[in-house]
Amino acid sequence: MDDEEVSVLVVGGGLVGLSAAAFLRGHGVTTTVVERHPGTSVLPRGRVMNSRSMELYRACGLEPVIRAAPPSVFERYPELARVETLAGPEVYRVRREEPGSVAHLSPCEPAFVDQQVLEPLVLGHGRKLGADIRFSTRMLEFEQDPDGVTALVESTATGRRHRIRARYLIGADGHRSPVRRELGIATHGPGVLHHVANIVFEADLTALLRGRLISVCYIDRPEAGTLLAMFERQDRWLLMVPYHPEHGEHLDDFTPERCLELVRTATGDPTLDARIVPTLDGADRPVQGWELAARVADRFRDGRVFLAGDAAHVVSPAGGFGANTGVQDAHNLAWKLAAVLNGWAGPGLLDSYEPERQPVAETTCAFSAAKQHERSRADGAGGGFSPLALTFGYHYRSTAVIGGPPAGTDPCEPADLAGLAGTRAPHVRLEREGATLSALDLFGERFVLLTGRDGTPWAEAGTRAADRLGAPFAAHRIGTDLVDPDGDWGARYHLGHTGAALVRPDGFVAWRSVDHGGRGGAALEGELAHVLGRLLARTGP
Repeated sequence: MDDEEVSVLVVGGGLVGLSAAAFLRGHGVTTTVVERHPGTSVLPRGRVMNSRSMELYRACGLEPVIRAAPPSVFERYPELARVETLAGPEVYRVRREEPGSVAHLSPCEPAFVDQQVLEPLVLGHGRKLGADIRFSTRMLEFEQDPDGVTALVESTATGRRHRIRARYLIGADGHRSPVRRELGIATHGPGVLHHVANIVFEADLTALLRGRLISVCYIDRPEAGTLLAMFERQDRWLLMVPYHPEHGEHLDDFTPERCLELVRTATGDPTLDARIVPTLDGADRPVQGWELAARVADRFRDGRVFLAGDAAHVVSPAGGFGANTGVQDAHNLAWKLAAVLNGWAGPGLLDSYEPERQPVAETTCAFSAAKQHERSRADGAGGGFSPLALTFGYHYRSTAVIGGPPAGTDPCEPADLAGLAGTRAPHVRLEREGATLSALDLFGERFVLLTGRDGTPWAEAGTRAADRLGAPFAAHRIGTDLVDPDGDWGARYHLGHTGAALVRPDGFVAWRSVDHGGRGGAALEGELAHVLGRLLARTGP
């Protein structure tokens, strides 16, 4: 039984685990991923990566690869509807927003890409950066001590077992999360809304669609909560039908004959020529089951073990926030682990992960559950605030933020945030040596101090303070080092020519000051050294 050592062990090789590996390797952290399945997802699952997730992929070099990938059918079929049956009356039909609607907020439009297309791209990028990603490998057990985590893993192909010693472990192992269960972490929230059987089928639904560009359809038959979604092409579809184990129903009851009957009932064509396709190669039944649930883990951390993605929170599919929230968990955690492992932050920085990400998960969970209910039961509105607020407007309150918005977790409309501490730094179009870039392109690897054109004292003091702490740092004067062609920086950040905003590697404002008050030299250096020391858990409050 061989032993290995690695900085971070990621359990779970779905989209969140693979993204965590790519983000960690981008910071130079040695990373191993183990995944019990033989490969990446074969189901679409997430169909849209929102603008915030695409900003994170942009920062690690993945955005061009994703843009070049075959787009989801969602791009060509932008309509969502609720009907009695596909052939029957409509309750409502709406069209998704046209592309370009977030250009004033972000350099990244959402990407319509199916998860079974996206995961191999993230996998390849992670491996290119040096991540060790192993499929057909499951973790049997783990234990932690003050210095790290020791995991016993097994190859499901050969039965070979060995130990992996890691400084930290990330459980990205799905909604049933053996890691979470082993830690004894409970969940809260609505819980299981209903159990769902996935039925994949091939059929020509052209006549039933009647020229409508529907890719997602909530259907009242065979019962409310049934969902029909186009797969990766026009003649392949996924029917998600509620079933009731509490009444003795089992997935084994879904024979090919019953699946065909359910497809015909949902489409409203009793003679539809459809072929049922197994959802997994070699599976002994034609369907795959899952829980449509809404719940959040009571804790996102236990010692040196962290939860991310579905292991930490499960949200309903409505709104498409599940995968996006998980990717953003991974990004938040990756830079903090890297800062600690690379020696420029104290271990206390990791205490900020849970208080930052758990409220976001709870808000997203509530939003998606409400939207799911409205889409399947009423007029399709739902939510309570805009998706753009959920995408861009959530804010953090933790020891890794100094100052910030008032207490509360409700996201704000992006236009209302104005570069406050604890919020995502606003996008501003800038120019450098004739090339156009976004302010967001300045972030990712280090703390960045943005100042106005008269902010030289801040820039010089920040550089000296960061050198004292050994923290990666850069300073940029807007209007001097970088051109602000539209004159937007001051208005977006609510700062004048002598103001400054300190931005974390994840693109969130950590601290700000409206001006330097005519001070310079040692005074500003001392202030910024104290600010950086607090943010990096190197000094007390």
